[in-house]
Amino acid sequence: MVVDRSRSDVVVGAVERTRSDVVAGVLRLALAGSALAGTQDIWWHGRLGGLVYFTNQSGLLLAVVMVWAGVATLRGTPQPPGWLKGGVTLFLLVTALVAYFVLPPGPGAAGGFRVTSGFAEHRLDPVLAFVDFVLVDAHRRLRPRHAAAWLGYLVAYSAAVTARGLLRPTLGFPYAFLDVREVGGGGWARTVALLGGASWLLGLLLVGIDRVLPAAALVGTAGRAPGPAPGPARGSGPGPAP
Repeated sequence: MVVDRSRSDVVVGAVERTRSDVVAGVLRLALAGSALAGTQDIWWHGRLGGLVYFTNQSGLLLAVVMVWAGVATLRGTPQPPGWLKGGVTLFLLVTALVAYFVLPPGPGAAGGFRVTSGFAEHRLDPVLAFVDFVLVDAHRRLRPRHAAAWLGYLVAYSAAVTARGLLRPTLGFPYAFLDVREVGGGGWARTVALLGGASWLLGLLLVGIDRVLPAAALVGTAGRAPGPAPGPARGSGPGPAP
């Protein structure tokens, strides 16, 4: 009996790719769930004032993008555009770095759920978003101009929350380093320039990583051209009659 190994190899490869897509899709939806848990005060309890915090904005963007990406991975539909996926990844990394290097540590007695939620928002979610960007995304979709566009969002956010605090003093400022009344105009400008420059360089680093990695995803089938449907291999017809 002649065994058509070429066809069996094609089938096994297709099954493995499908399994990796299922695993990646489920993990993406789990990351979306983590982001939704961290922002539930906004979307569940209706406390829209929390949108003033960059952490919450980034978390909601992560939830939306990961639901989109997770469903697309499971169903084989188009993935989120590279500029959006890369931007959300950058915003999560900025959130983590600012929380680690700039913001004072939170109170240790905040309660178990709050501590866990803060850890997810400032540590776990950014790391997982970056890992997802590297492993599951299709690559070679980003350009240096995208880093400039992401920087524009960060600068616009800083200007908007500063204007809000000045025009409505009772609302205050979401972050002490943006409180122009305390740090002064010069201190505010230096802080925004420093954080903006660091964010721009980090964005360029993401673009560089995207350009270096293979175009197709390392895990799953994102970015892979659909192959031809498997047909009978040459010379695999029925053998001679006994």
